[in-house]
Amino acid sequence: MEYVGGKTGRTGWEVDHRGRPAAGGRERSDAARNRRAILAAARRLFEARGVTCVTMEEISQEAGVGKGTLYRRFPNKGLLCEALLDEPTREFQRETMEIVGEPGVGSLEKLDRFLDRLVLFTEENLDLLYGGEEPLWGATRLARFRSPAYDWRRWTVLGLLRGAGREGGIRADLDLEYLATALLAPLEVDLYYHQRRVEGLSPARVSAGLRSLIPQSHSR
Repeated sequence: MEYVGGKTGRTGWEVDHRGRPAAGGRERSDAARNRRAILAAARRLFEARGVTCVTMEEISQEAGVGKGTLYRRFPNKGLLCEALLDEPTREFQRETMEIVGEPGVGSLEKLDRFLDRLVLFTEENLDLLYGGEEPLWGATRLARFRSPAYDWRRWTVLGLLRGAGREGGIRADLDLEYLATALLAPLEVDLYYHQRRVEGLSPARVSAGLRSLIPQSHSR
């Protein structure tokens, strides 16, 4: 995971965008307790009522910390959602490395497994992902396509597509860079939320639809 900048609070040490000490910083025990209390409170309230229905003031009250303490660590709900997604994201990345590194499995099969796992990750964390979009990105929503998380996913898909091309699993005439972006597009949070909550598509149907977008070699 990447540290993105740091900001110095009145405590005199820097915190990163997940409310932790920035690289090289040291966190006091009371500050660590406050962070844990804030995240636990946010998780309880988000799970009970949804991210969009919870205010920052309610989170500070539930956590038993002052609003100033909350805002120094987490200026908005998007950053709280991102902090709560930290461990699930790390686990997703670990599982992806296992998928990509598995011996004796073709790149096309690895790509299928990765996309299935990405659908599952999005499904399991949809409320945090969707609820955190607006406060995190706001008017700069296109910036998410330059984020480390998106870049990592795109390079993973592109690498597996290139491997499948070398192995003869997909057509040789494909624009793989475009295809990598196209495969990730249905899993962008707004569109996935619409597919699931408005159109009523199941995660299995989304996964199957993604696989159907990959033009396989006629020799397969």
